[in-house]
Amino acid sequence: MRVRLLAWGALALACTALAAEPDAAAVATKPAGYAFAYPRLLAQQRLYGIAHGVALLAKACLNADENADDTARAYRTWLVSQQGVIDAATLELAGYYRISPATDGAALAQVMNLQTALAHAPGSAELKAACATLPQALAQPRYDLTERLRMEELMHHLMANAEVDARNAHCRPLFSEPMRKLHDARLAVWQEINAPLVTHARAVLERDWPAGAPAASFAAWQDDMRKHMKVDGRLAECEEFSAALKRPEAALRNVFSLPPATPK
Repeated sequence: MRVRLLAWGALALACTALAAEPDAAAVATKPAGYAFAYPRLLAQQRLYGIAHGVALLAKACLNADENADDTARAYRTWLVSQQGVIDAATLELAGYYRISPATDGAALAQVMNLQTALAHAPGSAELKAACATLPQALAQPRYDLTERLRMEELMHHLMANAEVDARNAHCRPLFSEPMRKLHDARLAVWQEINAPLVTHARAVLERDWPAGAPAASFAAWQDDMRKHMKVDGRLAECEEFSAALKRPEAALRNVFSLPPATPK
């Protein structure tokens, strides 16, 4: 089964200072690319990219902008409120890439293919415009990294639940009657365990659908997710899906967890 990723992608900052996405060849040849197999790490990479981009722009504005005091206050306020999630992302990503979290950030930025300098030249009209809007931009909900991470986890809970529903609809007709009864029992246990997380995620996202999310509304996002759900697999793969419902990694609480630690 393939499920299109419909959680937040890397959004372009209003002040244009985000991570540069690696090209397909770079991702294929560099083990240090983006962690597409691990939703939490991929989300942390996006958040770290935003924080890195904001820091680049803030530094440039503090050095050259006539409104440097306003920029300094806005950036300091934003950084204090987001420092916890930035620190957590740094630690988790450093562990994934096997680099020291005590570095100055250059090593992490390099392994993630982040920009090391702004595209706008010092003194340019583009940089002045970006600096002028930075304080207002940082006050927007889309730059609340803590909330973004929370919302993305909820979205992945619902994506994983939708994946189980789609796989079940595809596989159940392929099973023999005894296998179907066994599968139904496994699915019932899985649904009982995970129903509270599904209910909670739906309630929060319906109430607090975030600005800058990949669809205009929660309902539109759900429709888009179902529309792009791709399901395939023969009987052997369906039997493996059914058996996997019993495993801890199939629980929704684990779909947004860190990957197993690898030996150094």
